[in-house]
Amino acid sequence: MMAARWFALAVHARQEKGAAAELAAHGVEVFLPLKVERRAWSDRVQNVELALFPGYLFVRVTMSAARRVELLQVHQVIDLVGRLPGDERIARSIPDQDISSLQTVVASPYNLDPVERLVPGKTILVAAGPLKGVRGIVVHEPNGKRRLVVQIELLGRGVATELAAADLVEAPAEP
Repeated sequence: MMAARWFALAVHARQEKGAAAELAAHGVEVFLPLKVERRAWSDRVQNVELALFPGYLFVRVTMSAARRVELLQVHQVIDLVGRLPGDERIARSIPDQDISSLQTVVASPYNLDPVERLVPGKTILVAAGPLKGVRGIVVHEPNGKRRLVVQIELLGRGVATELAAADLVEAPAEP
C-alpha cells in the first residue's frame, strides 16, 4: 500500500476554511496555514485569521484516481495543484519536510509575511531555537536582520519570518 503524501488543493477565494472543515469532516488530514491580521472597520478593529496562501490548502492522503474524485467533489475545491494529465501519479506531491517546516513556522511565536515568489539561495537547516529543524533560505535584509523563508515550490510561494542570530546555526540541508 502506498504511503500518504501531502498535496496542494486550489480552492475558491476566501473559501479555504470552509473547504478545510468539509475535508476534515470526510476524514482527510488537512493543513491550512493561517496568519492573524488586525483589520479596521468604521466601527471596530478586530484580529482576523486569513489563509497564508490565499486560494490553497494542503491535504495528506494516499492518492488514487478514486481519492482525487472524492477531493474534487468538495464544493469549494477547484483542482489539485500540479496535476499531471495522463500520468498515473495524478498530481505532484509536496515533500513531508517542506510541510513540516511550514507547520513549525506557523506555530512559532514569530510574525509571518507571505512571499509571492520563490527566493533563490542555499537551503539551510536551522539547528537551534524555536525554528529548530526548519529547512529554508536565509535572506539578509539591508538593516542587518536575517529572515528565514520557507518555500513551497509547487505553489511558487513561501513565507518569511524573523530569525534571531542566536537561533541560526547553519547546517547543510539534505537534498
